[in-house]
Amino acid sequence: MLAKLERWVTRALEGTIVACLSVMAVLVFGNVVLRYAFDAGLAVSEELARLLFVWLIFLGAILASRQHAHLGFDGLVRKLPAGARKGVIVFNAGLMLAACAFFVIGGWEQTKINLGNSYPVLGIAYAWLYGVAVVFGIGLAVSILLNVRDVLFGRPTDEELVLTQNLESRVEEEVAQLAARRRGEGGR
Repeated sequence: MLAKLERWVTRALEGTIVACLSVMAVLVFGNVVLRYAFDAGLAVSEELARLLFVWLIFLGAILASRQHAHLGFDGLVRKLPAGARKGVIVFNAGLMLAACAFFVIGGWEQTKINLGNSYPVLGIAYAWLYGVAVVFGIGLAVSILLNVRDVLFGRPTDEELVLTQNLESRVEEEVAQLAARRRGEGGR
């Protein structure tokens, strides 16, 4: 049940990020064409693209956390034994959860303060800009707790005890998967 919910939330985040990026691309490209060709533009384009960009970044950070896709300095952690790695992960998670609390509390306060202030062109409250901090703080906290659960109660490999990804090994893995798919398609 939890795995199904996690997949659904992941797909929802991915879909929202794709929608934000698509709308941003259309707005910015359309505005460039309008300004170049007709010497006019959409006033709403800049404000909406900026707002969508902020949401895209914060939602992407939640997704990256769960997929261990953030950049990290793992030179020391890789040299530690498994038990010490778990300890470092739990300690790091505690610090990150504290930061998440700051995001939620600060974001909530800013959201309340800016309910009455609105974007000049869009006409919607600035609370939409600051509300992303609340969503980010809660989403990242859930991701951190799930990562800690996986490390403490799962059967993690040595590589899974480092919550960052080695870009080279990830590329090699994707190339191997692509090659395997091509071999499978060629055999039909």
